[in-house]
Amino acid sequence: MDFFKLIKWRRSVRKFAPRAIEREKLIQILEAARIAPSSSNRQAWHFVVIDDKRLIEQIPKQVVLGERMAAAFLKDAPCVIAGCYTRALTHHLARLFKHENYLVDVSIAMHQISLAAAALGIGSCYVGWFHTRKLKKLLGIPPHYSIAVLLGLGYPAEPSTEEAIGGVPARVRKAFDDVVSHNIYGNKL
Repeated sequence: MDFFKLIKWRRSVRKFAPRAIEREKLIQILEAARIAPSSSNRQAWHFVVIDDKRLIEQIPKQVVLGERMAAAFLKDAPCVIAGCYTRALTHHLARLFKHENYLVDVSIAMHQISLAAAALGIGSCYVGWFHTRKLKKLLGIPPHYSIAVLLGLGYPAEPSTEEAIGGVPARVRKAFDDVVSHNIYGNKL
């Protein structure tokens, strides 16, 4: 699929078919994260793959109270990936300047997972509000890792169309000039 078509096609899929993701495809998806760019090439991330149904069903209970209903879809995902990170020396230095580049690094890698999944016909949806300590305990994540984001993955329950994976329609986006500034000669792009 053309890259620009892919980024327009990808949606937050919240209804999954009861079908496991093939191991080869999951490895291909995770490889997209492994080769992602990172600050000073530190690659200070770790991806925890959860495909045990009983464990996945417990995850929405660890989501922040006001968001539990929004994250209830996770219980039906055949796979959830926890995007974790550690802080390397360069990350500590960046924090002196109030820059959280470790979060940028893991975000880039997780988005590459999302796009790779979409390219394979697999839907995904991010969840970012959760009780970190409870979730780390549930998933057995070591203390030196922090969780940045969860990503539910699975084949969409609804059919995909030319417009969107899983039949999820496009949401309204802000106008180009509302999100882009250009400072050369005061002209707009």
